[in-house]
Amino acid sequence: MAKAEQIKTIYATAGALGIVERGNPQDNLHLLVEGMTGKASVKDLTAAEAAEVIKELQKRQGGAAPPRRSRKTHTERPGGATSGQQRKVWALMYQLEAADTGPSSAPVGERLCGIIRKELHLSAVPRQPFAWVTFKACEKLIEVLKQYVKNAGERKVVGDAADG
Repeated sequence: MAKAEQIKTIYATAGALGIVERGNPQDNLHLLVEGMTGKASVKDLTAAEAAEVIKELQKRQGGAAPPRRSRKTHTERPGGATSGQQRKVWALMYQLEAADTGPSSAPVGERLCGIIRKELHLSAVPRQPFAWVTFKACEKLIEVLKQYVKNAGERKVVGDAADG
């Protein structure tokens, strides 16, 4: 199990990054943790997993912490992607990022917009990537992202085997 000070470090760093929301188990911190470890709760992490999450958060922190934002909500519109679908897409994007063999120069939001443009042939901007995504199109996007994550995981395993 993760040590108490590791858990405190995770929450403190996530707070400085503005990605944790008190009482929200689906905030960006928990999506990141789930993407990296498959575990929904920070308390369920092993010490090694907690260390990896801390390392990732500190890497993202870089220099100064961004200003705190208001509560992140997934806006829904009639016929559009649901909040649950959007959360699933973000969780898959963080899994894809965690499976990268090297650091990507593009932020996760920009990568998502590129995938939406390529796979769904829709316009997308990082500020509102789901603006033109319908419910059905988001179902397709989720399936495409699952395949991306699977392929990235296989590449990582092959790359690790070649290194060893």
